[in-house]
Amino acid sequence: MFNVKYSRKHNVILILTDDQDIELGSMNFMPKTMSIMKERGTEFKSGKIHEKKTIGTYLQEAGYKTAYLGKYLNEYDGSYIPPGWDEWHAIVKNSKFYNYTMNSNGEREKFGFEYEKDYFTDLITNRSLKFIEKHIKTGAWQPFALIISYPAPHGPEDPAPQFAHLFENEISHRTGSWNFAPNPDKQWLLQRTGKMNNVHVAFTDLLHRRRLQTLQSVDDGVSRLFNLLRELNQLWNTYALYTSDHGYHLGQFGLLKGKNMPYEFDIRVPFFMRGPGIPRNASFDEIVTNVDIAPTLLHIAGIQKPARMNGRSLLELFALKKKKRKHSSPLKPWRDTILIERGKMPKLKKIRDRWMKQKKKFNKENRLSKECKRRKWQRDCVHGQLWKCYYTVEERWRIYKCRDNWNDQCPCRKKRELFKDYKDETDEFLRHADRALFASKNQWFQGEIDEKGEVEEGGWFTGWFGNDEEEEEEKEHEEDERASFLRSARVKRGILNKCECSKNVSHPIKLLELKMSKKRQYLKYKKKAQIGYLKPKDCSLPQMNCFTHTASHWKTPPLWPSELGEFCFCQNCNNNTYWCLRTKNETHNFLYCEFVTEFISFYDFNTDPDQLINAVYSLDIGVLEQLSEQLRNLRKCKNRQCELWSTSRAFSSPKLVDLRINNQSFLDNNDLINK
Repeated sequence: MFNVKYSRKHNVILILTDDQDIELGSMNFMPKTMSIMKERGTEFKSGKIHEKKTIGTYLQEAGYKTAYLGKYLNEYDGSYIPPGWDEWHAIVKNSKFYNYTMNSNGEREKFGFEYEKDYFTDLITNRSLKFIEKHIKTGAWQPFALIISYPAPHGPEDPAPQFAHLFENEISHRTGSWNFAPNPDKQWLLQRTGKMNNVHVAFTDLLHRRRLQTLQSVDDGVSRLFNLLRELNQLWNTYALYTSDHGYHLGQFGLLKGKNMPYEFDIRVPFFMRGPGIPRNASFDEIVTNVDIAPTLLHIAGIQKPARMNGRSLLELFALKKKKRKHSSPLKPWRDTILIERGKMPKLKKIRDRWMKQKKKFNKENRLSKECKRRKWQRDCVHGQLWKCYYTVEERWRIYKCRDNWNDQCPCRKKRELFKDYKDETDEFLRHADRALFASKNQWFQGEIDEKGEVEEGGWFTGWFGNDEEEEEEKEHEEDERASFLRSARVKRGILNKCECSKNVSHPIKLLELKMSKKRQYLKYKKKAQIGYLKPKDCSLPQMNCFTHTASHWKTPPLWPSELGEFCFCQNCNNNTYWCLRTKNETHNFLYCEFVTEFISFYDFNTDPDQLINAVYSLDIGVLEQLSEQLRNLRKCKNRQCELWSTSRAFSSPKLVDLRINNQSFLDNNDLINK
């Protein structure tokens, strides 16, 4: 034990991970961290993720010895040290575990592929311990502020070799929304994402396993850190927070991987705090976010929060929970609503108009699919039959009128004229059909490249933006066809092309009748793929974020089985831009979102914790307008004004319909979703 004097100010430690989920159960595999941070501290169960002057500057000016170790920014080039840090050890560019470069107090260091010397997670832990021990020995009169930013469980998900055998057959990531697809009631991307096949399932399982393995080194690091604080008699004088930048998804709603959706699996993060006066083994349901971290650290350091700084100190929440009034005026109630946003919002139509347009289109597609499932509409045209339905490569039902001569229906006219006929025929068909809603039992699959390099089935195409509804629907048919080659390059046997038309025609009927020209194009493409011409750049669509997974992606065990081949997947698109309200209080627990495509959604967690059902059609239009207005105000507000719009005081409490009853009726009567 060192004979030292102690600072009157508390030490602060912020531990960050990269891409760590809470919904998929990752914290259940970090027993040391859970024991240290939760059992001896408080968990914020509604931790969510959203100042130019860094927290390091504030703390340094308040007399703290400051240190930052680990990942800084994705595009950090290592050419500078941000102001406010006495010790600086940050990786250049994005997360890596081996073969990386660091800026260490202004000097560039290069590291290799040797575990004992180079493994990034352990190196950060070792240097953090060295910083604390050296500081306590030489300057314990001065408080320290330490930020540790671990790379795990971010890609490339390289585990330490001693953990590479763990968690085989672990499937805790398979939540209620896992592989729940297709989702015709959700936003554009999820409408076009189908169920995963066996190869995709194997990928999500292995990726989950590798992520958990990388977190074992973090778990050990947290344990070593607090063992040292105990040895140095600093636990009583130290506050610590543990959290991550955002969550993650692995197969949820059929999406193989990613982190950019407005759902709980992407916005909820681990969030723990411990220190003097913090309740042990407690759990709070109040919504806290990453913008609360800086005010909390300033509060601990005795620094007045700047007026321009967003967020609130978590110590205020503890005071509210204890019903203490240490201030001259009572503490303001804690927020129950936060803003979740991705991208910039253009000027959109009134929410009532968007809701009506979406409801009309959604009901029409459902009715068409319901009717087309009837056997009488699926048989070939016979005498007296007026209509025939067919299923496109894009997994959508389409119809056409039966004619005396099949060739009369060849898609050889101008695109606009042809689309107008199709649109009119659809409306006419539905006027003859029952008006019930439907549930599609069919599925579509993401793109896969087999071991021969052959592109198989997939499920995406690009987005478009416009105000003319008919033009949008017309473009949808055109883009469906453009993407069909990536999704399904196999030639269906027994289907002969009976039409001689130019290859640029985009009528949906063409999707059923494969042309010989497309067959030749496919065979040429297949030949290229077999001789090694297929590269990751071939796995792409405009305005989509796609990747090719191969056996060479991971360099450390456990490796991707070569017998499973390669596959292509598009995980995001440009029109996946949204602005959401996340509300949680004693009466309401919901997510309300508006998308750049004018799509709107509403999920009630009290009845639908996995967000399987878009219940926006169950809302009263007055409530919908109220939510849209609150969202608009939260987007425009600044600083303290945002706290007003983040509580139920912003409006009188919404008189939402009884969603438990309405949603069940919505499903039972209309058969919206049937998977």
